Amino acid sequence: MAMSAFVSNLLKSSLISLAATSISLAAGFASSIIAARLLGPEGSGKVAYALWIATSAAALADMGLPQTLLRNTGGLAGNDDGWKVLVRTALRSFLISVSMIGAGILLFAAITYAYHDARPAWFWLVTGLLFLSYAFYVFSTAVARGRNRFGQTARTTLLGGTMQIPFVFIGAWLLGPTGALIGYVARYLPQALKLRDYVDPTAKYSRETLSPEMLRYGRYIWFSDLVEILILSRIEFLFLGVFLSPASIGYFAAGLGLAGLIEQIMLQISPALIVHFTEAHAKSDQQSLNAAYRRVIRIVALVMLPISMGGATIMPELLPLIFGDAFEPAVPAAATLLAFVWIAGISVIPWGIISASGRSAILLRVQVTSAAATISLLTALVPSLGLEGAALARAMTVTLTFVLLGWMAWKHVRVSVPLTALAKTVLAAALCAGAASFGVYSLDGLPALLSAIPAGAITYLLAIRCLRLITPEDIEILMATAGGKLPIGSRPFAGRLLSFLAPG
Repeated sequence: MAMSAFVSNLLKSSLISLAATSISLAAGFASSIIAARLLGPEGSGKVAYALWIATSAAALADMGLPQTLLRNTGGLAGNDDGWKVLVRTALRSFLISVSMIGAGILLFAAITYAYHDARPAWFWLVTGLLFLSYAFYVFSTAVARGRNRFGQTARTTLLGGTMQIPFVFIGAWLLGPTGALIGYVARYLPQALKLRDYVDPTAKYSRETLSPEMLRYGRYIWFSDLVEILILSRIEFLFLGVFLSPASIGYFAAGLGLAGLIEQIMLQISPALIVHFTEAHAKSDQQSLNAAYRRVIRIVALVMLPISMGGATIMPELLPLIFGDAFEPAVPAAATLLAFVWIAGISVIPWGIISASGRSAILLRVQVTSAAATISLLTALVPSLGLEGAALARAMTVTLTFVLLGWMAWKHVRVSVPLTALAKTVLAAALCAGAASFGVYSLDGLPALLSAIPAGAITYLLAIRCLRLITPEDIEILMATAGGKLPIGSRPFAGRLLSFLAPG
């Protein structure tokens, strides 16, 4: 019962995060399509490069403070003065580093204006604004989620996503890549401005509230995040820009955009994982923790694997349909990225449980190892294989990362990956992809997708039943958690479908 309650509470928080993530991903994906259609591969490549610069600068500026607040403000439940002092103290250090890096970007924009002209200078000026918007968004979101205000972040995400699409469209239409970036600035402003509600001006600054354990945790998480964002997330852009062309960055960004729809879902759910796994660690219930860990992996794999492998199968028809025929050279790389993105998504779960245990140094070691592998693989593969080489390097790196995280989670937290269930789910997803391939290779364009997707979905559902991938207890937890959120008319259908998938 304790384990079921834990998983149910985790799923409730995760579903709220998932709703917000779906809104954010839909807006981000629509913005990527708009940029690709209006600006072409080269222009959309510039936008993707600026986004990488802004998010990398934000990771450099935050010093691990957002993750520290995410993990610790919830632990001060019932102690308003404690968490408010913690936030006020962390904010002062955060403002100093953000101001320094923001000034550096503005100086670079001024130098660009002096030695070139106004157009590239405005591009870097808006990139600086994007950095500020995103940095404060990350800090504000961490505080809100640490205090279990997942619903509030979902509402600001809806507002930001609603603003992003028209701003990207109008900006790209009138001002090119610089204008498109304005839409991304607007995306993060609603939650960034919410930071005022979390900071009590009467709270006293106290350096002692940031304990040595918090500072150590934040330092290791900061280094880990820097490795993630500077190397593991978009370092391919640098290699492609050096060895190929700006257009190749646009091609790769299109493939990453599709794969990112899946990966970002898990990355946004990870705060809920950290909050609830931290609570489980505090209760010292190892059996429940391991059971919940294994169940979360099984459920997430059930959702991600068919999308990942099935999506890779239909990529030859899907990517040109979405981004235009100009992006057809990106199809092989995009298919590879999507086929392996489920591994990156699943990796968030062992990452979350290791983080919740406070062993941030382990995460840093894993990230450094993965970063070294990434640079080595890109150096070897991109010059000879181009886009496909970059995609293969990422696929190999995410696989290595998952293996390392799973091993570290077992070694230090004593939780194990359900390998048998995972292998069965991979088999079911492969059958799904195989069924979808008949439609893709028999037809062209939209008819191919309209036949491939239902064929893959039906095959996958039958495979779930035959391989018994869902248990009756899974159904009870899912219906208790999400059943009440469904429209009344759809609840009987959902119940019958789940009962079909998990026969007694």
